[in-house]
Amino acid sequence: MLGRGRRGEKVIKISDRRRKGHSVRVDNHMIRIAVVIGIGIGILLTFMPNAYQISIDGTVVGAIKDKKVIEHAKETVKAQLKSEYGSNIQFEDELVLKRYKANKKDYIQPEYLVTYMRKSMGILIEFKEILVDGKSVGIVATDEDVESLKEALKERYYAGRDVDVEFGKDVKIVNKFAKESELTSINRLVEICSATTPKSVIYTVKGGDTLYGIALSLGITVDNLKSANPELNDRTVLSIGDKLKANIYEPLLPLRIVEPKGQVNPEQSDNAAVQTTKQEETTVNSPEN
Repeated sequence: MLGRGRRGEKVIKISDRRRKGHSVRVDNHMIRIAVVIGIGIGILLTFMPNAYQISIDGTVVGAIKDKKVIEHAKETVKAQLKSEYGSNIQFEDELVLKRYKANKKDYIQPEYLVTYMRKSMGILIEFKEILVDGKSVGIVATDEDVESLKEALKERYYAGRDVDVEFGKDVKIVNKFAKESELTSINRLVEICSATTPKSVIYTVKGGDTLYGIALSLGITVDNLKSANPELNDRTVLSIGDKLKANIYEPLLPLRIVEPKGQVNPEQSDNAAVQTTKQEETTVNSPEN
């Protein structure tokens, strides 16, 4: 509405109704902008990554908030295995981390991650590999397990006899990084090492030998020894250097009896030719199949 002011001037007056309408339109526009911004922020928060997804060998394990959980879990696993085996540890697999939007149910506890890593992650431990004549027969955790194998084979071959023994073949123990699942139990090692194959051998008679002692050392019976040597009988006097044939069943890993110097086996004492003047070493095999 136009009004008259001082001479020569025009005064424009805006009614209150028009001012109010303009203000409402501005307010509505600002509200719409705020709503749009709010929706955008809501969408952003809905899909914005808030956690790390852990995968091991392609399998998703779960979600964690802080990457430090991974390092703590690794150190815990190392400490557990070090305490159990006293050996060096290597991680064969790597954990893959990916940022993503996790749900509440996706999160895992650190204890679960440690358990999962030990069970499913490729962790290599420095164990002991047993080689017989250069061939691997199994993996054990410690050197004490090697001695346990010897005692178990002694029980298998000698059925509790009180004798000193040592391995009858070239046995080497080498360090080898392997998984826990690759360890070989003592019972399984005994089965492997005592498995026999037929073999014909020539036995050279030594001082103090008797038919019974020779048969025992070869893991066969006296009758079997006589069958392979028809010239033998109960009255045969053995001489040092005599050659006797024997058909034996040789185990993969035999043991040797180590007789102390000067000791005479009571089972041989009725033989007038017994003269043990040096330490004897006799290869002993498992009983004939």
